Amino acid sequence: MSDRVPVSDPSPAQRRLVAGARNAERILAIGGLLAVAVVLTRLLAGGQSLQVAAVSVPVDRMWLVFTALTAAHVFTARFLALQIEKYLTAMPSAERAGWVFDEITTGANAFVHGLVSRAIPRRRPLFGYRMSHRDPSAWVARGAGALLLLAVPPWWWGTSRLHWGGNGWLVALAIVLTLINWWAGSKWLIGLSRLDAVRQTARTRARGSFTVRELSSLLPPVSSTWPRFRMEEVVSVYRRLIDHPLPIEDAAAPPAGTRGLLDGAPDNAVRSLTDSQRAAIGFTYLCVQESFPEADLPAAPWFVTDDERSRYQHGTPHEPIRITDAHERRSPWWEISN
Repeated sequence: MSDRVPVSDPSPAQRRLVAGARNAERILAIGGLLAVAVVLTRLLAGGQSLQVAAVSVPVDRMWLVFTALTAAHVFTARFLALQIEKYLTAMPSAERAGWVFDEITTGANAFVHGLVSRAIPRRRPLFGYRMSHRDPSAWVARGAGALLLLAVPPWWWGTSRLHWGGNGWLVALAIVLTLINWWAGSKWLIGLSRLDAVRQTARTRARGSFTVRELSSLLPPVSSTWPRFRMEEVVSVYRRLIDHPLPIEDAAAPPAGTRGLLDGAPDNAVRSLTDSQRAAIGFTYLCVQESFPEADLPAAPWFVTDDERSRYQHGTPHEPIRITDAHERRSPWWEISN
């Protein structure tokens, strides 16, 4: 069975991410092709001029074009990385997060085609994300970086030897532009990889046992603000609970104010639920489901009855749950692929 799950109704947020990635891809592709053309011109045509969009540009002035493209790449990468982080706070389902990753990495652009996820940092504390040797896009990025280093400095091949234009500061500029583009590409490609990590994490959800701590996190009262990592855990527990129903035992109604609390130490296993506990878990579920539509939580899980759903929908409106630490959990600026 294919790992790629079709999404028939991509949300506006998903489409924005794909469109933003396409823009970043085009900038990289244009820059890569221009770098190839400039290096070939320096080698074969004596470093004369290059035709860019019907304009003849002296090769030694192409650093202006590469600087402009770098600025465009940084701008696009910055906002794309922020959009990805914002989308992750919407608790997207594995299918939706994986769809965005697949939609981008199965395209024809060589800078992302076949991308191997870089979601796990390999070199702490430098926040380096090592690129796989089996990743074709990583080799394209390395090649493009080398070409940029060669394209900017003022050299050309004459009839029999290498000539140098004498502007040494362009060597420094070539290094700076290469490093900036590498950093900008790392920002949005690592963010993109985190979407694939959502899918990979979901595949480890098969465990059907639950602890008192896990199920207690599903009980009311429902706070209007949650840390992102806590909400990710809650949604994960709900998905497991949907896949692995617990038996309901007959029990007297819990004392007022106890919320049907679960008994036992936090790490003890829960074998069954009372009906009041099931209903309390169902109430929290409806709040989470309403607040995070991108999570694609099922409309009719086994622990929510039709009557309870109807009472929730026609009762007092509930304030949507917000993620409180979206800014604090933003990825560090120094993350980089290597």
